[in-house]
Amino acid sequence: SRVEQALADLKNFSKEQLAQQTQKNESFNVGKKSEIYQSVKNGVNGTLVGNGLSGIEATALAKNFSDIKKELNEKFKNFNNNNNNGLKNSTEPIYAKVNKKKTGQVASPEEPIYAQVAKKVKAKIDQLNQAASGLGGVGQAGFPLKRHDKVDDLSKVGLSRNQELAQKIDNL
Repeated sequence: SRVEQALADLKNFSKEQLAQQTQKNESFNVGKKSEIYQSVKNGVNGTLVGNGLSGIEATALAKNFSDIKKELNEKFKNFNNNNNNGLKNSTEPIYAKVNKKKTGQVASPEEPIYAQVAKKVKAKIDQLNQAASGLGGVGQAGFPLKRHDKVDDLSKVGLSRNQELAQKIDNL
């Protein structure tokens, strides 16, 4: 195939030619007018043309790659000042920002997140128990909510709700 041919051509590029190219580019001018730039560009275009593209298509494709590279460099230029962790340099480490107060959050930095969640859950259970007792006591609500309740027999789960529905249907 043409790709294999291009690879073979690269392998056949003699050491002498490489040495000559190195001497020509001793100053190593990396601008667009440098010989090495033109050599690489012509090589890329030649490979693309060798793979079935016209010279114009190959030039356009090479230009697209150049434009993409410029765009990526533009987008990522602000990452040049990063530390070794890949994080932007900042006055305080990222883990110090986790427990900062947000509006309406009372938690102190020393209090772990699971303690905060446990407090919220406990408060919600108390609130629901209050609401249930306000509806006419535990008898009417069906059951008090418990903070922990061991269920040994799963067949009993939901029975109180079914019985309550059956009573309501019978009363109709």
